[in-house]
Amino acid sequence: MSWKQRRLSQQRLSKEKSILSWNAGGSVRIVLAFPNTYWVGMSNLGFQTAYRLFNRIPDVTCERVFYPDPEVIPACRSGRERLASFESARPLTDFHLIAFSVSFENDYPAVLEMLHWAGLALRSAERHPRDPLVAAGGVAVFLNPEPLAPFMDFFFIGEAEGLVEPFVRTWKDAGGGRELSREDVGQALAERCAGIYVPRFYTPRYGPSGVLEAVERTGKVPRRIHALKAHPGTTLPAHSVIVTEETEFSDTALIEIGRGCGRGCRFCAAGFVYRPPRFHDVSSIESIVDRWLPHTSRIGLVSPAVSDHPQMDVLCRRLVERGVQVHFSSLRADKVSPDIVTALGESALKGAAVAPEAGSERLRAVIGKSLTDEDVLTAAERLTDYGIAQLKLYFMIGLPSETREDLAAIVDLIKRLKHRVLERSRGRKKMGVITLSIHSFVPKPFTPFQWAAFAGVGELKTKAKWLQQALGKVPNVRVHFDLPKWSYIQALLARGDRRVADLLEKTVLGNMSWAQAAKTSVLNPDFWVMRERGSEELFPWEIVDHGLKRSFLRAQYEQALQGLPSEPCPQEPECRTCGVCVRSAAPSATQGGQEGTSS
Repeated sequence: MSWKQRRLSQQRLSKEKSILSWNAGGSVRIVLAFPNTYWVGMSNLGFQTAYRLFNRIPDVTCERVFYPDPEVIPACRSGRERLASFESARPLTDFHLIAFSVSFENDYPAVLEMLHWAGLALRSAERHPRDPLVAAGGVAVFLNPEPLAPFMDFFFIGEAEGLVEPFVRTWKDAGGGRELSREDVGQALAERCAGIYVPRFYTPRYGPSGVLEAVERTGKVPRRIHALKAHPGTTLPAHSVIVTEETEFSDTALIEIGRGCGRGCRFCAAGFVYRPPRFHDVSSIESIVDRWLPHTSRIGLVSPAVSDHPQMDVLCRRLVERGVQVHFSSLRADKVSPDIVTALGESALKGAAVAPEAGSERLRAVIGKSLTDEDVLTAAERLTDYGIAQLKLYFMIGLPSETREDLAAIVDLIKRLKHRVLERSRGRKKMGVITLSIHSFVPKPFTPFQWAAFAGVGELKTKAKWLQQALGKVPNVRVHFDLPKWSYIQALLARGDRRVADLLEKTVLGNMSWAQAAKTSVLNPDFWVMRERGSEELFPWEIVDHGLKRSFLRAQYEQALQGLPSEPCPQEPECRTCGVCVRSAAPSATQGGQEGTSS
């Protein structure tokens, strides 16, 4: 590690506040890699949770490594610099395992760059026998691991709380460390450790049209990989173990109060792969708060649907009474209660986020977002009444069945919202700002929209330009758009198969743009991105089993195209609607079924 890289690490380490005891002398050495900057990685609760879980095992030493800072990248690219661990400055090749925590598909190129800059071959089959094993976990890869499959020795499929300890135990029992060959370790994990997917034992076969037709197995490996889940009754809430000012949530300790969402939004993978929704009780959340209060009073409550927690009002009151500054990941417009807005006001926060997702009530019914215009307007009024001056609203464009009228409804809703906020703000010195964050819709695996086509870069640009012109002259309203070309790449990586790995590799080793790499491919990337999938088509991501019935997801897709609203998760133990609770009751059944989720 160069003095520049080491200096940056030491400066950051000196600013960190930690409630974790780090074991520097474990016999099993793991480096947890985040394929984005320190700022983003230390804002990521999944990364921090994996770091905590590995480090609580007595004979494991787990360190961190991040995508390098801009001033270090030129030296990495030229080969003058190798990536090294954050804590001890060891080369990554000194570790037994490099484990990537991957939350976002657009970070996949960074995964490959980090492997290259560590001095390793990108493809698993080309690495030396003494090289570290390389694995990946995180929500992006347990939605669809296939685009990264040729580069990984194995994947962690599921939630870290249910995976980390059994993995370390199985690995050690099999010989662990350097004692067994890479092939022997992989085989032991594939055959004996639930939730571990070793891609080299699975060979996809494609038909003449390019569509996946079958996946052939080698050895005694399961037909599909059951995604393991944690249970709130037996695990602590996921939480930050390190806070620092160099994060998106400066000096804020994050606590996950619930996992999953029962609302049934058809675009949201978290609402399906984390079924049924699970909530932590107030006492377990407060136990984490108690550990952090000596270090910081800033607590961020995290969940796909924070305000759906059954004891949310009680939790807010208790935290306010203790002088906690409460932050929320986002709020449901129909659940902005007096206790929630009081907590926001007492915390002296200036902003809050609400996600209508679509402008019209018709399109919200299509995507399963059961909000009325009045829900959104009332939420804005309540937040304004309690002094929340900065309102942020999230919308998507390019949704299935979207029309120009639906885009116009965004403009109309914002103008009405601005009028309501202005009325409530009358007499104050300054009116707040309304910020719209507008994203391109990307269909995701294991959602009803996994069959849908991506809208296309040109169409999305046209829609964004129309909205920008319509809202550009509205005072105190700011509009931010993502870049459709990167949403296209996200769609490619989200629903691609192993052949996408070739394109991914060329953008890194070949220093090609995505457009240049696409010209070298036998298949046009539009095959994976722009094509509506056949109703019976086998999907590459169905090597993973989340327990969801394929027939349930398909029925939801067809209802969406008819404009019918979705139904929330019943959250009843004997429910058979989507299949998850049935599978949870009989986990052995998840090993069968070549053709995707059961019907």
